[in-house]
Amino acid sequence: MLNKLTSWVKTYNEVAETPNDDAEWATTVAGLLIEAAMADGTLGDAERTAIATALEHQLSMTPNVIDDMIETARQDYDDRVEISGITRQIRNDTDAEERAIIMEMIWMVVLADGVLHDYEAQLMRRLAGLLYIDDAASAHAAKSARARLGLEA
Repeated sequence: MLNKLTSWVKTYNEVAETPNDDAEWATTVAGLLIEAAMADGTLGDAERTAIATALEHQLSMTPNVIDDMIETARQDYDDRVEISGITRQIRNDTDAEERAIIMEMIWMVVLADGVLHDYEAQLMRRLAGLLYIDDAASAHAAKSARARLGLEA
């Protein structure tokens, strides 16, 4: 499944194949995407759509499964007191290149509404540290996300 992250950079508009046993990993990624979406205090329609698109394109999930996963991740967000467990699992299961791609997915969520709020910027700096992503890779992920979203000329 993690090999598909690498291909996501080149084939974002194509649907990837995902083994059925990756549900736990997908739930972890969804939780991190919800964490990012909620950094500004709300889960807006643009952010929810960005999460659904990332899950659909990257993890080959059906709309019903995606909706359930987003709702579960949203409920888990309300009960979560820290994100280090989520980032630890991702850090342990991925290499640096895959984490940079996940960072780009997260950037796409926080930028989905076209505005980078202070809390979102702070979270992205924190996530870069927790995921062991250097500044250059994080900046590249942000630039790529902006380009994909049409926010850069």
